[in-house]
Amino acid sequence: MNAVAPVYEFLKLDRAVSSQLRVRGWEKQPTAASSGAAAHHAVELTLIEAGTVRYEIGGREHVVTAGDVMVVPHEADHRTTFLTDMRGVALWIGEDLIREVSDAMGPDVQRGVLTAGVLARGKSGNQRMRSLLRVLCDEVTEGEAGHTRAAEALADSVVIEMLRRAPRSAKTLGRDPRVLRAIAQMNASFAESLSVDDLAKTANMSRFHFSRLFRDEVGQAPYQYLLKVRLARAAELLRSGHSSVTEAAISSGFSDFSRFSRMFKKHTGKLPTDVLREARSA
Repeated sequence: MNAVAPVYEFLKLDRAVSSQLRVRGWEKQPTAASSGAAAHHAVELTLIEAGTVRYEIGGREHVVTAGDVMVVPHEADHRTTFLTDMRGVALWIGEDLIREVSDAMGPDVQRGVLTAGVLARGKSGNQRMRSLLRVLCDEVTEGEAGHTRAAEALADSVVIEMLRRAPRSAKTLGRDPRVLRAIAQMNASFAESLSVDDLAKTANMSRFHFSRLFRDEVGQAPYQYLLKVRLARAAELLRSGHSSVTEAAISSGFSDFSRFSRMFKKHTGKLPTDVLREARSA
């Protein structure tokens, strides 16, 4: 494998791994800037393998070259000019995935709004991010057993690294710190018998005012959000293939197995037994 052409095939790589993750390969010749600005309904994270590219975003110019990793925020109008022959790979990452990972990282994570910029510069900058991106692309391209699950897990790691390192503005995402404390408690103690009263106590608010604030900030009631967290953890366990349906339910905070199955199917479209069967046959 040489430095210009990694093992993944750029012209053939354009795959939707999930509703929250798309992987695209780029192989471009020099071009003039596009006549109009483009915007994606996702965050774009691009690794430049060879060549030089100029991004124009929000009145600023970003020139990236081999080894650089560029972040373009959700819905950011941008123009792209390929100054030389270029090879690269881009992830389009959905806002729901970024929000889920960010919440799981806890309230200590910097909460500013993601802005355009270079996440890694040159061959010496952020080797971990480049390694994660390349392994993820290899998984998607090679398509071996379990590649979808592996790509999704790698995407979580990519988002974590992005949230740790990406440039951010001073403007906050609008999450009240009291709501963030409650979300952190949900992610840390989802298997326990948490009530809205418990969460309100963590937020140091009355149940009524906490519930209203949480709905305003998050868009759903606290218990609905907690249910979503529990179901996501149950799905992770089932997709690993190492836990039974009963074990996944108990480990995720469910004691009523019939209700667990109903809620799981309502939110994922599949029964827990189906997800486990697919994981074990992959």
